[in-house]
Amino acid sequence: MTYNVRVHSYVVGGLGVTGQACVRFLKQQGAKVKAFDTRDTFNVSAPLNISVTTGALPSDFFSGVDTLVLSPGLPLNIKQVKQAKASGVEVIGDVELFARLNTTPTIGITGSNGKTTVTLLTTHMLKACGYEVCEAGNVGRPVLETLSAPLDAIVLELSSFQLETTTSLKLNAASILNISDDHLDRHGDMQQYAAAKQRIFNHCDTAVVWRADNQVTPITSCENTITYGLDASDTGFGLHDGIITFNGEALLNTADIRLAGMHNVLNLMTSLALCQAFGASLQTAALAVATFTSAPHRCVEIANINGVKWIDDSKATNVGATIAAIQGLAPTSNGKIILIAGGDSKGADLSALKPALDESVSEVIALGKDAEKFSGIFNNTRVVASMEMAVSAANLHARNGDIVLLSPACASIDMFKNYMHRAQVFTDAVTHITANVKFASDAGVMKEAGGLLS
Repeated sequence: MTYNVRVHSYVVGGLGVTGQACVRFLKQQGAKVKAFDTRDTFNVSAPLNISVTTGALPSDFFSGVDTLVLSPGLPLNIKQVKQAKASGVEVIGDVELFARLNTTPTIGITGSNGKTTVTLLTTHMLKACGYEVCEAGNVGRPVLETLSAPLDAIVLELSSFQLETTTSLKLNAASILNISDDHLDRHGDMQQYAAAKQRIFNHCDTAVVWRADNQVTPITSCENTITYGLDASDTGFGLHDGIITFNGEALLNTADIRLAGMHNVLNLMTSLALCQAFGASLQTAALAVATFTSAPHRCVEIANINGVKWIDDSKATNVGATIAAIQGLAPTSNGKIILIAGGDSKGADLSALKPALDESVSEVIALGKDAEKFSGIFNNTRVVASMEMAVSAANLHARNGDIVLLSPACASIDMFKNYMHRAQVFTDAVTHITANVKFASDAGVMKEAGGLLS
C-alpha cells in the first residue's frame, strides 16, 4: 500500500535544520502538522507558519496526532517522546518518513568513523560513472529534499541517532564501516550503540563488510556480501604490494591516492565495493579517485613547515577516529607523531587509545575538559590551557619528518562552537607559526645580503 502523507496528522519534534526540513516537506505535501521544541527560545531560518510549543507540552498535545517525526538530536527517552508513546502516537525520524516514500535506488553508509569521506567518495565515483546522484542524510541534503529530485541514486550517510528511529529503509547496498566507543551518553552501552548501527542491514540487498571486524558483519541476512580488507585476498577487495585488488586482479595503486593514511585505503575500498554493488564500472570508479578532494577536517594536511606536516583531523570526535588516524598515518611517517587531543570525551573510555599511543606517538598535548584523562593513559602527556599553547608546544618539539596531528578523540563543545571552529583555531595558530618562520627566513636573507653589500 502506498504511504499517503496527507491522511496523517504529524508533530515534528525539534526545530533544528532537520526539523525545519521536515516541517517544510510536510506542509508542501498538504499534511496537518504542528511542532514542539525542547528549548525555551529558538531561532529558525524562515517563518514556518505552524503552531510551535516550547518546553513542557499540554496534556492533550498529542490528541488526534498519528505520527511524531523526531529530530535525530533528541533522544527517545525525553518526556515529550514518552508522552507521545503514551498517547498511542508512532515515533519515527525523517529517514523513516523518507523510506516510506522513496522509489530511487539508495546506498547507505554508517559507522563510528569515516562516514562522510565514504559518502562523498561514493557519490563522486558514481557521478564519474555517469549517474545522476547526490549525497544526503547526515551530510549533504536533508533526505526528504531528495524525493522530488530526478536522480539515479541517493547515497545516505546515516548516524546511529537516525537509524534508531528507522525500520523500513530499503537499500541496494550498505556498510557499517567500523564501531568504536561513541555516543554512549546517548545509547547507554556499546551493545545498544551497535544495535542501532545494525539496523542499516534490515532491508539491504548487498552488505559491504570489512573482513577484520566481526562487529560490522550483518546479524540479519542480506542477499549478497562483498568483503574488503588490507590483506591479500582472492575474493572481494584486498591489498597486495601496495595495489588494491578485486577478486585477486589489480585495480588501483595506492601511490595514486591523494587521501592520507591506510584507514583511507579502507574507506576507498568501501566506496569501490558500494559502486560495484550498484552495478557501476569499477575501472571508471577507480580512476575517479584522482579527482576526489577530501572533506575538510578529516586527516587533511594544512601545512608543511621545515619538513613537519601539520594535519587537521578535528572531525575525530571519538576514540576510534583518533586510533584510525594514528594507525593510518604512522606507516607514512619518517619521524614521530605528536598528538594534540582533548575536549569532552562524552563518557567514552579513553584507555582504548593507549596501544596506539604507546606504539606510534611520542607526545600527547592535551587540552579541554577531559585533558587530564590523557595523562592517566600516556606518561608523556602535557596539559595546556588553549589550542594556541598546544600548537606552540608541538612546534617546539617537532623536527623534520615529524607529524603534528590534531585528532582530539573528543567533542569540541567544551571550548569551541563546534569541530569546525576548533579546526579554524588550530589552523590560525599554525598559520601564525608559518608567518614567523617566513619572517625569520626573510630576515636572515636580508641580513646576509646586507653583509655582502657593506
